[in-house]
Amino acid sequence: MNEEKHYDVEAVKQRLIDLRDLRREIENQSERLERLETKLVGVGAQALTDMPKSPSPSNDRISDLMQQKFDLEEDIRATLEHRRRERMFFEKIIRRLKRSDERAVIRSRYLDGASWGDVVDLLYGDEEDLLEREDMYRKRVFKLHGRALLSMAQYIEDNGLTWNPDDYDETE
Repeated sequence: MNEEKHYDVEAVKQRLIDLRDLRREIENQSERLERLETKLVGVGAQALTDMPKSPSPSNDRISDLMQQKFDLEEDIRATLEHRRRERMFFEKIIRRLKRSDERAVIRSRYLDGASWGDVVDLLYGDEEDLLEREDMYRKRVFKLHGRALLSMAQYIEDNGLTWNPDDYDETE
C-alpha cells in the first residue's frame, strides 16, 4: 500500500504569519518609543521652582522615563534581530521554490506584509481582464500559495531544518 507522506504545512504557514506580525510589533514598539521620547522632552522643559521636592529616586520621573526608554530600545533591537534571523531562515527556503510566482506570493504576503488584493495586483495587475475576473486570479494566487507552503514544508522536513532561528547561520 502506497502511503502518502504528510508535511506540516500549517506549521510553516503559522511561522510565516508570526514573521509578518513581527513587522507590526516593531512598528508599534517604535511608535511607543517616539511617544516616550516626546514625554522626556516635555519633562525636561518643565519650569523649575524653588519649591522643595521629594529626594526619593523612585519619584524621579526623568529616570523612570529614561529606564523605560532604555528597556524599550533593547526590546526593539531584540525583535529586529529575531525578525532578521527569521527572514534569513525563510529566504533560504523561498529561494528553493521552483516557480517565481510562488516565491513572489510568499515574499509579498509574509515578508512585505501585503494584503491578498495587493498580491493579486502584483502578479496579475497587467492582465486586461483583472477587474472582470478578479475572483479567478485570486483563486490562482491561493493555489500558488498552497503549493508554495507545501513545497516549503517538504524542504524543511526533508532537510531536517530546525525551527530555531538562532540556529540559522547566514553563511549556510
